[in-house]
Amino acid sequence: MKRTTASLYAALAFSLALGTAAPVMAAPPAFVPKAPTASSDLVHVQDRRARFERRGNNYYYNGHRGYRDRHPGYRYYNGWWFPPAAFALGAIIGGALSQPSTTSAHVRWCQNRWRSYRASDNTYQPSHGPRRACVSPYS
Repeated sequence: MKRTTASLYAALAFSLALGTAAPVMAAPPAFVPKAPTASSDLVHVQDRRARFERRGNNYYYNGHRGYRDRHPGYRYYNGWWFPPAAFALGAIIGGALSQPSTTSAHVRWCQNRWRSYRASDNTYQPSHGPRRACVSPYS
């Protein structure tokens, strides 16, 4: 009796497995569109203008027109007079690079003095008002 039930269960399991797998194998594969292939005839171009360039009889520096004659407030560069805005980016970058860095003693002093001290911008949050720069005996 036990043999018969075991074989019956085995036959039932086999037919169930065969019945569920057969429709999947018989079904046509789902249509999956292929992605378009990238064209290999692409050319990467770096577009960058020169800082000092000539257009006709005029010279330009960073997009600002230069003059042969002196103009009040203008700077002399390469034989031409340019407005200060032509050199502003260099001044901003130069000023940022010349900022003195804070020492570790300064950071420790400010951290001990102010609980809200932030070393990334050297400021603290006072009880009232906007953030202030920390000034220590080490700065």
